[in-house]
Amino acid sequence: MKTITSIILMMLATTLMTSCDKINYRKAKSGLAYKIFPGGGKDSLIKSGQVVKFQVKTKLNDSLLYDSYDKVPAFQRFIVQEKPSYNLLAIFPLMRKGDSAVTIQMIDTMMKDGAQLPPFAKKGDRLITTILIMEVFSNDSLAKLDYDAAMEKDKPRQQKEQEEQMAKMEKDMKETLMKDDIELEKSGEIDKEFKAIDAYLASKKIIAQKTGKGTYVSIQREGTGPVATAGKYVNVKYTGKILTTDSTFQSNSYAFQLGKGAVIRGWDEGLLLFKKGSKGTLYIPGFLAYGKNPSPGSPFKPFDALKFEVELLEISDTPIAQKPPALPQPGQ
Repeated sequence: MKTITSIILMMLATTLMTSCDKINYRKAKSGLAYKIFPGGGKDSLIKSGQVVKFQVKTKLNDSLLYDSYDKVPAFQRFIVQEKPSYNLLAIFPLMRKGDSAVTIQMIDTMMKDGAQLPPFAKKGDRLITTILIMEVFSNDSLAKLDYDAAMEKDKPRQQKEQEEQMAKMEKDMKETLMKDDIELEKSGEIDKEFKAIDAYLASKKIIAQKTGKGTYVSIQREGTGPVATAGKYVNVKYTGKILTTDSTFQSNSYAFQLGKGAVIRGWDEGLLLFKKGSKGTLYIPGFLAYGKNPSPGSPFKPFDALKFEVELLEISDTPIAQKPPALPQPGQ
């Protein structure tokens, strides 16, 4: 349920955003246009050195940029500046707890001042901000206690937002890789890479199982623990080699969440055949390793096929402590 202060801010914002041109604005020394709506409080006006807690809603013309009403409120220490501020700080000395206000900043002026601009802002645009002063703290310790409590209360929303962002990134990455694979298949690159690994395995008389998009897996020792599944956290001891030269480029252990794109695709799909305690080798075609654009300075050429001798040390439902240095991330 929204708090009373949040509802007040939304009502104020709705009214102001639809009738900005009808409001009788005043101008601060810096040129900032503002209108203060007294809340009827009896507290003193905001003084330099105090920390102000406030709800804020910001729009670029009619496009919403930020709204704090369902997030953590803003906390800002107010310090009197020698040069008049062309932002909210200009009107803080005129406000007290419970007051609301609307300000208008012209993007042209912000450009001249070298201020950080909102995305897509251009000359002629207006930045419209509404605020509601929730509390004014006389010292940092009181403000920090309130801020910490607000952050703790907001944790579930932050976690949900982070999960949604991660899910979107994962979805976007999969769609991009799928498009890339289609193009590589059309060009004949994928078929060429499969033939090269097939020839390598035949020459070494290695029996390997092909899985996923095309990772080859040879298990030399079957583990006795649980099977690795997508979403589990695993710790893998490995030695990585370039297939064509058999030269080692890295040897270490690495803990990560399986199946979430934290490593190259050959690992994500190949390790699904391993149990805890299993030892084996992954033979990974280049398009499932570092692809056509390995990072500059890396030991890889475009579409280098790789071989990893691996041992699955641990499987867990929770994150496993990392021991640096880590395996290079996709694209590195």
